[in-house]
Amino acid sequence: MERDWGTRDPAWQGIRSEILHVAGTPVHALTAEGRAGGPTQLLVHGLGGAAVNWLEVIGGLRDRGPVLAPDLPGFGRTQPPRARAARIEHNVAFLRALLRTRGVTRAEVHGNSMGGLLATLLAAEEPRFVARLVLVDPALPGPTSRLRELDPVTLRTFAPFVVPAVGERMLSRWYTASSAEELVEQNAAFIHTDTTRVRPELTAALVDNAAFGKRHPWRLESFSAAANSVVQLLLRRRRLDAAVDRITAPTLLVWGDGDRLVGRPVIERTLARRPDFDLIELPGVGHAPMLEAPADYLDAVLGWLGRDAVEVA
Repeated sequence: MERDWGTRDPAWQGIRSEILHVAGTPVHALTAEGRAGGPTQLLVHGLGGAAVNWLEVIGGLRDRGPVLAPDLPGFGRTQPPRARAARIEHNVAFLRALLRTRGVTRAEVHGNSMGGLLATLLAAEEPRFVARLVLVDPALPGPTSRLRELDPVTLRTFAPFVVPAVGERMLSRWYTASSAEELVEQNAAFIHTDTTRVRPELTAALVDNAAFGKRHPWRLESFSAAANSVVQLLLRRRRLDAAVDRITAPTLLVWGDGDRLVGRPVIERTLARRPDFDLIELPGVGHAPMLEAPADYLDAVLGWLGRDAVEVA
């Protein structure tokens, strides 16, 4: 584990790995000092991801304020306190506890994919914590009338998690048969439109994370538990729709138009419910812009965040 990620790449100078203790659980997080008095930048990764997903943008975001990117319980290097603690309801509670533990009263929250779902629930249920909200290709419900527009690979990947045991068996076969390098390569081919944009240094960090996961069985169980809870929330949709409706923080949707997981119908449905949300489309970018196109991500997000002064409690 890196004490300072600048030893691996000068672009990551000042990013540190820390072990935080949150509600009795040791939590690995990436942290970086930022502008004095600026709002904390809370970065929430997606399903199967980790804090390292944000490595390429932390340096830019620290111009806003201190950066906090946790490995959610069950992901990265954070072992969950108990079986199935990686489910959505547990990780929303974890984010609340994390902010309290760190003494953060107001944050600008960035959430990608499942992290966008978590950030949506946090902003709706704990609005006092969230000054601004950036939803990056968020896992939110799409219109049922347009399910036929789902990418076939996405459907094959996540439909089995409607029945948890089926999804876990399918995932286990793939996970066991693949090396850490193959896991990262196959995932990149699915979520990015152009894998050559991802720097080798970042790919190496992602491979390290995958190799760690293969040595710790709780990672596979956690992925399955989280995937099942995400699928169930998306199918039932009532809680997520209510959460979208209740958000009071200024909100930006960042969406790569090459995203195979979160398609245009999801973005259009979200904006139909909340026409006050802003949208920035990134052409030719996939599901994880902060990995594939970090400069574009920073240009879009910092421009939006800097439009108005944000009062930080």
